[in-house]
Amino acid sequence: MASKEQDEKSKRLRELLSSFYGSGSPESEARLGRRDTLQGINLPNFDSDHYIASLLRKTPVDRLLQRHVEMAAEIKNLDSDMQMLVYENYNKFISATDTIRRMKENVSGMESNMDQLLNTVTVVRGKSDGINASLCERRERIEELNGTRSLLRKVQFIFDLPQRLRKCMSAENYAAAVKYYQGALPILTAYGQSSFRTCKEESDAIISTLVRRLQVQVMDPSASLPARAQAVSLLQQLNHPVDTMMDTFLSRHGDVEAKSNFYLSKRVASNQGLKALEISVSRKDLLEEDEKDFIEEFLEKAVTFRELFPKGEERLLQASTEFFDDYFETVQRSLQPESGNTSAAELTASFHQLSVDVARMNELVPEANLPGRASEAVENAVRKHVSSEFQSLYSRIKASLTVADPLRDPDSKLPQKTLKSFLEIAQKTIIDGSLEVLQDLKELLDNSRLYLLRWADEYTDLVQGGFQELFTNLVDHFLFLCVRSVETSSLSDKAQSPQTVTPTLILLVSLLSVYLYQTAVPRITELVGTWFPGGGAMGSDGRPAFVPSEICRFFSTTGERLLQQYVDIQARKLSVIVRKAVDTPNWLKYKEPRDVRMFVDLLLQEVERLQAETQQLLPPGPHRTHRRSDSSGSIGSSRSASLREDGHRLVSSRSNARSQLLERDVARLFTEKVEIFTKLEYNQPWVISTVVKMTLKTFEECVRLQTFNRSGYQQIQLDCHYLREPLQNLVENGTVVEIMLDEVCSAASERCQDPVPLETAILDRLVQMKKAKMESVREGPPIPIAP
Repeated sequence: MASKEQDEKSKRLRELLSSFYGSGSPESEARLGRRDTLQGINLPNFDSDHYIASLLRKTPVDRLLQRHVEMAAEIKNLDSDMQMLVYENYNKFISATDTIRRMKENVSGMESNMDQLLNTVTVVRGKSDGINASLCERRERIEELNGTRSLLRKVQFIFDLPQRLRKCMSAENYAAAVKYYQGALPILTAYGQSSFRTCKEESDAIISTLVRRLQVQVMDPSASLPARAQAVSLLQQLNHPVDTMMDTFLSRHGDVEAKSNFYLSKRVASNQGLKALEISVSRKDLLEEDEKDFIEEFLEKAVTFRELFPKGEERLLQASTEFFDDYFETVQRSLQPESGNTSAAELTASFHQLSVDVARMNELVPEANLPGRASEAVENAVRKHVSSEFQSLYSRIKASLTVADPLRDPDSKLPQKTLKSFLEIAQKTIIDGSLEVLQDLKELLDNSRLYLLRWADEYTDLVQGGFQELFTNLVDHFLFLCVRSVETSSLSDKAQSPQTVTPTLILLVSLLSVYLYQTAVPRITELVGTWFPGGGAMGSDGRPAFVPSEICRFFSTTGERLLQQYVDIQARKLSVIVRKAVDTPNWLKYKEPRDVRMFVDLLLQEVERLQAETQQLLPPGPHRTHRRSDSSGSIGSSRSASLREDGHRLVSSRSNARSQLLERDVARLFTEKVEIFTKLEYNQPWVISTVVKMTLKTFEECVRLQTFNRSGYQQIQLDCHYLREPLQNLVENGTVVEIMLDEVCSAASERCQDPVPLETAILDRLVQMKKAKMESVREGPPIPIAP
């Protein structure tokens, strides 16, 4: 409580002092004036009358009495505070008054001393002016005589200068000669054309001889380095152009480009003449021997240049930059052989030697940023090496595909390989080549980790991106083959060239695509993830460098497209045979059929060849419980019987033709619907069935475009009857073949003027005769067929 009262008392004292000295600001007064009237009673502009009137009007009597008591107490407190304020500061007021009195007494004595000092200074100044006036004439004379004496000495020195220079030249004291000449040079420059002309000419001739001697000494490698440095310094004092000397010095110490070419030839020779196992050791020895003189010469030259030309750092840096440009260009070319690929061991040895060379040269010229340029050279070499490895693998895969068509040259005397072996060769090339590339790049990463540490993630992305680009290029190449196959499918066998894409190659590439997305890509992805983890430095978009799922999707789509293209090409080839067989004859004048036409044999041969190709490459497909159901067989038999019965009825009664056609159309509605294009499957039955169905559909459409007489219709009937059994044996679902052949006969019947079919016995006899003829041809020597 005591401390609280003391704080309030101190605060009240400060307020009293503030009001007494008028320290309150107008702003604070205005702010206080805006307060309640009771709080502004101590302000200078306080209106007492207004205050009393307001107080009497608003305050009741009991409050007025209470306020009276409070104001009386406050007045007493103010009186006591004023007394305490005076008592506490009385001693300070007395001390300040005494101090002011003493200061006045001290200042009064100081004024007399200052007046006395001023008089003394005035007397001294007058005496000094008198002495200077008396000695002025003598001083000027002495200075004039000294100037004359100095001038005479200089004149005598000028006249003696040629003789002095000759003595210095005889004694090879070139520094003294330069010193004498530099001392006399201002006078010779000013008066060399008049009074001292002879002296100047003789001195200049001697100095010219001195300059030539100094130049020879600077360029003399047998001279000591201090003597050569002194010669450069003397030439600089004589204002001889040092830049020319720098260029001359650098040019006289070897041709950098010539030495770089020699160094490159050594490296290239090592690339071509050494085996992979011996490359690292032999290259190391080669670089230590051949490159040692090359680097040592430059380092020695740079040290000498720096000693001779201390102010030539800029020119040395420029020359070093030119040298390093040639050096790194040489290194880049040496790391890229003219033929073949550089191995990882060879690159590692080159990187090590490059690091040693750069460390030595960087100590001499740190301003050239050699470590950064060396890192850039290493990065460029590694990027080109990775790119060349994948490009080489891509070329090998393409090369394996160019020879993967044994049917291109059937007359070749070389032993023919099976299609399966060619497919295995291509698969082995892909997987083994990828493993070789991965092993080489992994070895490069392990042995050169110190040089690749700065961008290890980028290197990982580079490898992964290489596989992404490789597989993308393969997809593009496969699609290119697909497009080329469309362009060349119409060419005959004789018109085909080595660039022709055959259907066999399309089938091989299709199965190779299946192998890639089912086996090769997952295996390579596993190895890449194990040997090259990390990455992610390809860019800010967050896309990985290698996306296996995308690649597998590409190969899956490409494989299906290629297989469909193979089916289309084979069907197109068979359709051409069928179309020519239907379009060529004049069916309205066709004679009675005696034999099956030749196109049927050609058609069956092509289907058998197709079966032989697919058996070598495609799996047999899922096992079927039966090839031909009884129900479907009965449908086909009843359909054939109905067709024959329809023919007999047409012969007996023309009036029933329309009703019979209507019956056939109604029967067709209840027969099995044939789907030409079903879901794509990688097996033999799907390929053969699709090709046969497309061919028979073409046969039907071609027949619908012709008009037949009775014999023409019977010839179509005979050809179809002969095709039934072979095609049913080749196609898994024989019912489809039977239905489609019936459709062909039905179309011929509809387009026939007199649709009278052959009897079944006649058809069977003609077919048996054809089979017997074919058997005799197979057993005996080949019989030439007349056109």
